[in-house]
Amino acid sequence: MFKFIHTSDWHLGQNFYNYDRSEEQRDFLRQLAAIVATEQPDALLVSGDIYHTAAPSSAAVSMYVEGMLDIHEACPDMTIVVIAGNHDSASRLESDSLLWRLAGVRVLGGIARDSQGLADLERHIIPVKDKGIVAAVPYAHRNSFPKVNDEDIESDQRQQAYFEALLERVDTENRGALPVALMAHLAVSNSDFTGHDRDMTMERVEIGALGKGYDYAALGHIHRPQQVSERARYCGTPVPVSFDEQCEHSVSIVTIEAHGAMPQVTTTVIKNIKPLHTIPAKVPVDLETALAMVEQRTDIKNAYIRLNVTVERYLPNGAQERAAKAVNEQQGRFCEIKMTAQDTTSGPSRQMTVEEFNRAQPIEVANQYYLEKTGRAMTDEEKAMFNYVQQLVEEENRQ
Repeated sequence: MFKFIHTSDWHLGQNFYNYDRSEEQRDFLRQLAAIVATEQPDALLVSGDIYHTAAPSSAAVSMYVEGMLDIHEACPDMTIVVIAGNHDSASRLESDSLLWRLAGVRVLGGIARDSQGLADLERHIIPVKDKGIVAAVPYAHRNSFPKVNDEDIESDQRQQAYFEALLERVDTENRGALPVALMAHLAVSNSDFTGHDRDMTMERVEIGALGKGYDYAALGHIHRPQQVSERARYCGTPVPVSFDEQCEHSVSIVTIEAHGAMPQVTTTVIKNIKPLHTIPAKVPVDLETALAMVEQRTDIKNAYIRLNVTVERYLPNGAQERAAKAVNEQQGRFCEIKMTAQDTTSGPSRQMTVEEFNRAQPIEVANQYYLEKTGRAMTDEEKAMFNYVQQLVEEENRQ
């Protein structure tokens, strides 16, 4: 049996509306070490976005190092595999990878290449004693994957070819028929992207592009925990990164009896000592009602607070100061006022559905967003500027 813990998207070092989050992030790492001590798994798989930025502060790096050493000490025989995510610097994360091996930690920042520039698949195959095999693939743009052989192949097809070749190599070497865990940091189509409202243009791949032969795909990048197939899962963020991540945060504990068997998944909840609250949670209200609701809350001490209000055109003078005062009196942390523009002739503005979003042109989405944030539609000049920038981005992506 192969037993491992799947976690990802730690985003260490994130400053949230200028608030330092190191206390709650350190608390998560302590909780993870305690879970490891209890479960005594064969491996810990960390599927990318260790840090929130590619250039983390020295304090964030120290937090990571101390946390990883505590986790290692909680189960010294455990193999730890870490891959870079899109928020990480591949070279920075991998710079001390040889030193980390002394603590049983394997770090992969980028896709390895051999002297001819072809894929070095062996670097990404990590045996876990006689328990299982991990095929670890850090984040890379679809067109940045190396070729697996000398055959000509279009750059946008190399990603799928890489995953297929890697798993074929694993199958060839897996003489003991051990369970196989695939690690990747990417967005699988048809996943629940709730919490990624500002990043809906992210590159997506079909689940079939990950190839065949793995027993469990330990995915990172999407912040909402979910199964995307019987054998593929996002574990989600252990600590919410945005107000829109209103879901249970946890780490996934996976057991696979044998190669080919269905993975068994349970979750252990991570308690956030400084939760994120939107008031009210769903339907926006006018400012005065929102302020009254804050005064009635008894559960917002140390919590981050966002008010969810409707406005006809703009917020009244002093609204931010009044909101901050109301939250501070409850010992909370005021962050922002989320405004939903209200059309006085037709009622509150309506949010786009996912289907409407997929059909809409980028300028339509931008105009809707601008209306909700400012209370007015974009001018013709602003629309022309948006279209010009969009054209530049599309031309750059084609190069």
